Amino acid sequence: MTAVARGPSRTAVLTAAARALHREEPPPWVLDDPLAIGLAGDEGLALMQRMRTELSRESLLDFTRWVCTRGRYVEDLVEEEAARGIDQYAILGAGLDSFAYRHGNLLERLRVFEVDQHESQAWKRRRLAEIGVAAPPNLTFAPVDFETETLEDGLAAAGFDWSAPATFSWIGVTMYLTRGAIDATLSAIVKGAPRSSLVLTYNLPMSELSGLAAETSGAMRAIAAEMGEPFVSLFLPDEIEALLRSHGYSDIIHFSPEEALRRYFPDRSDVQLGGAQRIVVGRV
Repeated sequence: MTAVARGPSRTAVLTAAARALHREEPPPWVLDDPLAIGLAGDEGLALMQRMRTELSRESLLDFTRWVCTRGRYVEDLVEEEAARGIDQYAILGAGLDSFAYRHGNLLERLRVFEVDQHESQAWKRRRLAEIGVAAPPNLTFAPVDFETETLEDGLAAAGFDWSAPATFSWIGVTMYLTRGAIDATLSAIVKGAPRSSLVLTYNLPMSELSGLAAETSGAMRAIAAEMGEPFVSLFLPDEIEALLRSHGYSDIIHFSPEEALRRYFPDRSDVQLGGAQRIVVGRV
């Protein structure tokens, strides 16, 4: 019997579907990802319809706008770091991220490493071929099986230079991991070269949420749990900062929903971001 290759996590497909849904709003878009729905495929279309049906209009916009806001923040940071000479970018838990296929000019001076499970990457590469998207020369797939390999070894095997600074992103992942897995990744990155940076997202406990944040978080947590990816680790802002500092990170930057509204939705009093998930940056 021929084994069927396992695809990306279903929440990775959910995220791609959210990026596609954002493009249904009138432009300009916070993040324009025309590849999102092609990568997500038929399951992505089904999830788009499910979100339209099961989420209120306010929660749907909150979720899809935030997914694109966090993606835009990361891409802006990577471009800023590249302008400072940081020419390595590692995407941890890359899923159906499409950064490398939309920024050809930037990849002329930037090496991008997509880190994910072996099966997920094989599925994604087939999907890219099916929709006619070629991987750029400066993109490297770094398959890592975290049951048998470390992040250090997996990236090194893919040609990543741990002696040179890099930008790392870890977006939409920490809430699905145990504290031990989070600690292991933070420890690996902080051993890298000075001037490296890590941008990650974390989710707040439900007890800290109200209003739109509680509504959106409750709906998305239920969908993720049904997909077999329940939320496991949640943090308060002070807790995530203390965790980063305990591992040796410094120059901690918090990016709040209020700052996101000012930066990416100026003069849009109609836009709400609940704030159930937050962004934080730490430097090595």
